[in-house]
Amino acid sequence: MYLDYGRCPCSGVYERKFVEVRMNVGHKVVVLTGVPQGACRVCGSRVYKTDILERIESLMKGERYLVGVGSEKA
Repeated sequence: MYLDYGRCPCSGVYERKFVEVRMNVGHKVVVLTGVPQGACRVCGSRVYKTDILERIESLMKGERYLVGVGSEKA
């Protein structure tokens, strides 16, 4: 997977990090670990790749994915 996040509008450079994302799905709190994210050290801005956001959105809608960022739908 291509993980270069490019330059931030503030002129900083996004650096790759792996973070924990917490969200509410239905009546449960779901914690995703190892989620790739671009983080600007200059202004603190955070960005995600489109495919990662699509997977997070599908989880919020109640769709299931197997464990792992590169996994297919169950």
